[in-house]
Amino acid sequence: MNVRLSAPIGILDEHPEWSARLIAELEHRRLPFEKIDHSNHGFDPRDRVPRYSVIVNRTSPSSHRRGHGGVLFYAEALLAHWESLGVPVINPVRAYRFEKSKALQLGLFERLGINYPRTVVVNHRDQVLKASAELRFPLLVKPNIGGSGALIERFETRADLESRASALDFGPDGTALVQEFIESQDGAIVRVEVLDDRYLYAIRIVRPASDFNLCPADICRVPDAAPSADLGACPVEAKPGLQVTRYDAPAAVVDQARALARGASIDVGGIEYLVGREDGRVYFYDVNATSNFVANAPAVLGFDPFPPFADYIVRVATRAGDRA
Repeated sequence: MNVRLSAPIGILDEHPEWSARLIAELEHRRLPFEKIDHSNHGFDPRDRVPRYSVIVNRTSPSSHRRGHGGVLFYAEALLAHWESLGVPVINPVRAYRFEKSKALQLGLFERLGINYPRTVVVNHRDQVLKASAELRFPLLVKPNIGGSGALIERFETRADLESRASALDFGPDGTALVQEFIESQDGAIVRVEVLDDRYLYAIRIVRPASDFNLCPADICRVPDAAPSADLGACPVEAKPGLQVTRYDAPAAVVDQARALARGASIDVGGIEYLVGREDGRVYFYDVNATSNFVANAPAVLGFDPFPPFADYIVRVATRAGDRA
């Protein structure tokens, strides 16, 4: 497809590697782009020139785990600035607000009538123990702003929680979730990827119960077997103990995932859920507005999701150009 854009595609991403596969696809198409590292950045609100045909927002709440904590709140103002100029933003500022707040995600689950683990939101360590009286152990304490499973702790009993409560780290915004731990069937979770309100694919991730870093772009593990062509699903530095496979998510669950993406204004992202081992119910627990897709997607999925992602970026950019 031979496309001419009036201005470059802006890729907002402070991670040194996460946009590499998207950039490779844009280079293959000879499309103009600029990778914008907003860990060291500035903008003038008086500058009203729209310098990009589209912004692809790939800001992650895990940025603070890479020494880029300033990105977390700066990104909101930067995205709002571009939106005020009429630059289309894929995963706009409203989506980013859901991305960086698990508490907002819970409110969305509740409004849409979607099942999720029983949770209380707190902003003080005293409230953790108070909340635990209403909930069933084991419990998780999660920072509101996490990313890659950062700072999540599991407690088996109230005594365990009392012994650790004073040392809990609530993360960058001082807010946390006290949540009932739901043991999943086979230790598995499912991530449903949505693009432009369409079901793109789903993957099933099997992990140890103690591991909460489930970023499919970073982690996977091949089964214990001799290497073969169909086991190329992992990056060079695979995270041990995890298995990632393609999965056919039930239609009703896909519909709920799409509804969550729409409710959070997410153009491309992953919605995660698990099936409770004890009751067989579906529990949604995470909404991700930064999608890196699964590592070595062609081997896992049988197709590469980056060409349709690039197609969507071009459609958004050219629609904006036609309106200009």
